[in-house]
Amino acid sequence: MPVFAHKQYVLLFLLSLSACVSARVAQPISMKQATDAGITCEEIVTEYKTNTEIAAARIAKNKRDDTRELWLGILVWPGLFDLQNADGTEGNALLDRNLYLKETATGKKCTGLDAWPKQPARYT
Repeated sequence: MPVFAHKQYVLLFLLSLSACVSARVAQPISMKQATDAGITCEEIVTEYKTNTEIAAARIAKNKRDDTRELWLGILVWPGLFDLQNADGTEGNALLDRNLYLKETATGKKCTGLDAWPKQPARYT
């Protein structure tokens, strides 16, 4: 076999490696924030509700993407898997923040904790 034919296989192999998905890196929020000491009950409720909505959307998106990527990986190319799971990781970080906010609200004796929205299931 000519030497040139081997170079084609190497080139094909390198090209296939470059076809992997470039995944977004997660940037989860910190559970405790520097401004938490002065946060009011109203601010806690607002942040809790906002975090719940955003976390639910990100976790749902990550689950949809997982299903799509599974089929793409099976039928097209395994390099299309996004193993970073950025949306799921960030959604879980928001849920962790909400646990801390709920503890803070309990410590401040905020009212209406029972009316706060239920947390979505964590991304696993």
